[in-house]
Amino acid sequence: MRLIPRLAPAACAELLSVDLTSERVERAPYPLTAARLGGVSVAVELLASAIGGPLDPLSPENPLVFAPGPFAGTAVPAATKHAVATISPLTGRLTDGLSSSHWSGALRRLGLSALIVQGARANWTVLAIDDTGVRFLDGTALLGLSPAQTTQRLREMLGGRHWRVAAIGPAGESGVRFATIDNDGRQAGRGGAGAVMGSKRLKAIALASGTDSAFEIADPERVQTISRALRERALGPDTAKYRVLGTGANLRVLQRMGMLPTRNFSSASFEGAERVTPERAREEPEAYLERRSGCANCPVQCEHMYVRRTRDRKAASASEYESVWAFGPNCGVDDLDAVLDAVGRCDAYGLDTISAGGTIAFAMECAARGLIDVDAFGTPLRFGNAAVLAPAIDAIACGEGLGATLGLGVRAAAEAIGGGAEVLALHVKGLELPGYEPRALPTYALALAVCTRGACHNRAAAYDVDLRNPGQVLPDEARAAAVIDAEDTAIAWDALVLCKFTRHCFDDFWSEGATLWSAVTGEPLDPAGLRDVARRTWQRKRALNEKLGWTPAEDVLPVRLGEPLREGPYAGARIDSASLERQRWIYETLRS
Repeated sequence: MRLIPRLAPAACAELLSVDLTSERVERAPYPLTAARLGGVSVAVELLASAIGGPLDPLSPENPLVFAPGPFAGTAVPAATKHAVATISPLTGRLTDGLSSSHWSGALRRLGLSALIVQGARANWTVLAIDDTGVRFLDGTALLGLSPAQTTQRLREMLGGRHWRVAAIGPAGESGVRFATIDNDGRQAGRGGAGAVMGSKRLKAIALASGTDSAFEIADPERVQTISRALRERALGPDTAKYRVLGTGANLRVLQRMGMLPTRNFSSASFEGAERVTPERAREEPEAYLERRSGCANCPVQCEHMYVRRTRDRKAASASEYESVWAFGPNCGVDDLDAVLDAVGRCDAYGLDTISAGGTIAFAMECAARGLIDVDAFGTPLRFGNAAVLAPAIDAIACGEGLGATLGLGVRAAAEAIGGGAEVLALHVKGLELPGYEPRALPTYALALAVCTRGACHNRAAAYDVDLRNPGQVLPDEARAAAVIDAEDTAIAWDALVLCKFTRHCFDDFWSEGATLWSAVTGEPLDPAGLRDVARRTWQRKRALNEKLGWTPAEDVLPVRLGEPLREGPYAGARIDSASLERQRWIYETLRS
């Protein structure tokens, strides 16, 4: 083990750079100014400056950037979060993920505006970072452990629960392209940040700071006043859905509206939807135990976990909408226990549930068409067979047999399988689609197509426009403008790294968000300045993707979405490629 001392006191926010190959550690001032704010804007700025052109995302040259939000570790509720940015092994383009809780606060309390990790190790390694410096520890004994097990083992090794750990699981070790990075039971990694961390042979990053914070709050009284008001609102009606049921409440709503993608997006409603809702578990308290959880300093506590009372309560899995949808309706499975077990299995391996469910649904349809072996996992690989979820996830995480192909993601898997499998691969730029039916949500459909990350519903909540007025006909100009506004708003939230579940707790987000940032940092910021940062960050994202080889030809939707829905309130709805191209041209014109 080699101890690298800190090179500078944390008198201001600093950048910590770690080169795994040379063990070089540098710490230099990198203040959170009104021009960069924090979180995603900082992470993207650093990534863009470090990358000069196309690269292999799993090579040592691909940086991995962690940037805490400016409010992490403060009294601001639902804001102890951080951003993760790297080049995705799924898409070959930028991916910027978010995670939250205690690890985020530890990063900020170390006085850091960001941590950038470059290079790769010859042997598996753990970075241990505290107030005294950076240590490179042997991580070989941690191989094969889940992120939770890794955290427990490292705390035993390092000496206490005050160590906060971000780790990959076996999926990241084996290079599954949609592996995640886990901290405190939270995941960052749509797009495969966990695979990038694994390619560096970096099993975990452990953080600890002293009791004294390494950053000062400019106006603590003002921050406390604003934080109290936000906390009160976060306990009000605007977050009731998340507090009572969590995001799983969306399943029943989308089923009722005919917007629930089913069986690899071949339908928009699922006859077994009711059997996998959180309401179903709530209605059987004698059968299911419910546990509640949430991120550090968040009053909402939105995570609702369920498990059969006959089992160990620690086996409870989160009934999050996207995860339940991915293994339930999208795979045609109506067995709640099997779906929850699939979610828990992904958490233990360190797998993105949306991509994992999407690849299994894709494989089910490939098997139905005779393109792959229906018995590849020992039980029929077909829609509705709950028994195939566990062995399929195991094979993907360990890179065994067909699982090794599926671990590449649906785009690359379809290319490997051939025979027309590409038509069955539901993705944008290589990132699997999340659980909203684009044919029923045309503004959201455009947002998916142009998103710099690929098929991401969190980088532009443009579905809000469609959900507020279902079936409305908007002029193309209005639709494109709505997508741009949704993108800029999302970037602003991700630069401040506030939880979007509290978005309705602000009367005027642009004004209140700017005021809060100024109260924490002491730097002046107004709503126009906050918008400017959002626009510049989007421009930086686009410019980075262009350096990596992006062209407008990538901003398309899957072929299947050109097929009309066959039933439900949106029967006949389809994505017209000519209309989408016209909207995309208007979008680019407005963005220029």
